[in-house]
Amino acid sequence: MSVKSHYDNHLAAFYAWMTGNFETKQKEQEAYFVSKHIAPFANQAAIDLGAGHGLQTVSLANLGYTVYAVDFNQHLLSELNAHTKGRSVRTILANIANSSQYSMETELIVCMGDTLTHLDSPEQVSVLIREWYNMLLHKGKLVLSFRDLTQALENEERFIPVKADDDRIHTCFLEYFPGFVRVFDMLLEKQSGQWIQKVSSYQKLRLGVEQVKMMLTAAGFFVHDHEVISRMHYLVAIKRTE
Repeated sequence: MSVKSHYDNHLAAFYAWMTGNFETKQKEQEAYFVSKHIAPFANQAAIDLGAGHGLQTVSLANLGYTVYAVDFNQHLLSELNAHTKGRSVRTILANIANSSQYSMETELIVCMGDTLTHLDSPEQVSVLIREWYNMLLHKGKLVLSFRDLTQALENEERFIPVKADDDRIHTCFLEYFPGFVRVFDMLLEKQSGQWIQKVSSYQKLRLGVEQVKMMLTAAGFFVHDHEVISRMHYLVAIKRTE
């Protein structure tokens, strides 16, 4: 199943529940941006790639940006619209791989929440990074967050409990292959007193953080900051121009 099909037919329906309390998570994202001195300095435009239900979009809008929120799932964009009422936000239903659908001059691009690993290949990631570089204004910033999946988990470590409550249990199972990981999202959901299991899977790239840093440098970026938060790698890169 493709990543888009996985979200359309399975994950999007419980994505907001899976990620936890929106206000708490959104404030964490906003605090991260503030700590990295992410603030408007030119045309105030920001692009949020793989925007989901709006954690980064709301945070950036609160900081004064006009945010163009890009996602391929209409259900998530509808949830995002509900969270961003009254803010300067525009939604774009598009796959982030098709940069022509959201290309514009901007001072900030963010691609967070492990969206980068949803792409088809390292070559596609490298091409997109170069395209994002060309969209950014002088001294514009690119902010990425993703999981480095290059180190394979083994045996029972491949079963990852994600979230559980009285009516839902979400577990991930990881199967490793050269270059990618197949992620199985297993949801147990109580319906009319009975537990119903729903399972779907999709691929994630095994991108190494040093590999991504090399792509950024090759495209013309300066990697300004690298931090690991809850096993996610966060990178802030600045466009260098001669």
